[in-house]
Amino acid sequence: MAATDAPKGLPMAGEAWGEIDPSLLEDPTTNAPGFPLHLLTPKWAGWIRETAHAASAPPDYVALGLFGAVAAVSGAGVVAQVHQGWLEPLVLWLALVGNPSSGKSPALAAARRLLGPIEDELRASDDDRQRDHATKVKQAKLLCERWEDECEAALKQGAPPPLKPVEAAFDAQFVRAQLLVADTTIEALADVVSGNPRGVTLWRDELAAWLGNLGRYANGGSDRAYWLEAWGAAAVTINRRSRSGPLSLKKFPVSIVGSIQPDRLAEALGGTDDGMAARFLYTWPAPAPYRSLLDHIAVHEGDAIQRLGRIAAVVGIADSPLTLILSHDALVMFDEFRKKLLAEQRDLEGPEAGWLGKGPGSVVRVASLLTLLGWSEGQAIAPPAKIERAALAAAISLWNDYMRAHAQAVFNKAGRTGKDRNLRRVVRWLMSAGIDEVSREDVRCTALARAVDADGADQVIARLVKANVLRQVPSLPAGPKGGRPVHRWAVNPALAGSQRPTGTPG
Repeated sequence: MAATDAPKGLPMAGEAWGEIDPSLLEDPTTNAPGFPLHLLTPKWAGWIRETAHAASAPPDYVALGLFGAVAAVSGAGVVAQVHQGWLEPLVLWLALVGNPSSGKSPALAAARRLLGPIEDELRASDDDRQRDHATKVKQAKLLCERWEDECEAALKQGAPPPLKPVEAAFDAQFVRAQLLVADTTIEALADVVSGNPRGVTLWRDELAAWLGNLGRYANGGSDRAYWLEAWGAAAVTINRRSRSGPLSLKKFPVSIVGSIQPDRLAEALGGTDDGMAARFLYTWPAPAPYRSLLDHIAVHEGDAIQRLGRIAAVVGIADSPLTLILSHDALVMFDEFRKKLLAEQRDLEGPEAGWLGKGPGSVVRVASLLTLLGWSEGQAIAPPAKIERAALAAAISLWNDYMRAHAQAVFNKAGRTGKDRNLRRVVRWLMSAGIDEVSREDVRCTALARAVDADGADQVIARLVKANVLRQVPSLPAGPKGGRPVHRWAVNPALAGSQRPTGTPG
């Protein structure tokens, strides 16, 4: 083969380069759209806009905080029914991504304030319930003592001992009514859910440490499987070291609301690809513009509390939830959505594929939430019974056109795998080095600082070729002493004019 000929299967010299995979180049938030407030009903959209302005936060953060508040009062007390065998609880896992001081905390605090009066109302009966609980505990103790006396007497008389009364076995802890928890072990959380069977919400200002601990077996790896079940409000049995026996829950519904910084994404979401990252809905908006303190607008928080209270008043309980059934028109639309989504999933892998796989369930949950938000603005006394086509269409648009782009930004930043992070690391090096060609050793030793072996470097190079970043050039012949031909790869000239990717390598 002549020196100017390209090896079989490689482009000829001078052949046009393909477009570089944009996920390796762009700032993750560059193409992520702003929250589509037009998909919400007017009063809720207005409250989000007002609150975001007052908090100097993007509306996106406030909107997901509101979604978290609705999930907190709903949980397993609201289910969306696709058909008799497919029920989705209104349990949501929501992650607000952004740099420090980007408005995440004020946005979450505003949504949290909406829940205060509802929690106070729930707790109003705690004192009476605690007295009733204390009575049952005392009754159990006395019955147990009497039963022991009866067993002793029967033994002396040679008679069979009596059965222990059911009431004598009562040993349940008293659990106060609550909507939110901040930090807890699975064992403690199970006790909380046992007393709040509609479910609770883990509400944390910072999720990274909690997520990181779940990846370490000694500190929570064994809890991870229970958390995965919590997203689906599934049944669980939890062995409790501090109690006499295991605790079985027919439903274990736990929503999650919190924030995370971009630089912690790889640490928090990396590791085992077991579907944890796929269960979250993300928002990673651009920073809010500067607003003068003199530019103040009123926030109608009282009205928002009243509307959320309307929702809380009509949700059911875990054993008898408020059920929202997809209307026929909504079901037809949903089926078409699922068909298109399945076709897209075939070409994907890793967290992105997992996230799309959770899409139908997430869409139905969001549709039930939008249905409740819309109903809360109206005058109807009876709660809604159906998810209409309009609500489902809004949920599909919100998930497909907004949440999907933000999830992609998160996965691009975190890296679907360690190999993906290596790709972005090499691209950053190529852009800063400004060189025209590279060898395998350049990639392995200089760009990746020997983080991979020769085979690993070959895999990275192969994927960069597929992404139109590199192209193999004709191999140089072996030297006079023999040996293998020298392989080199040309760098796409367009890389020099591309936007430099942000963030830290790896």
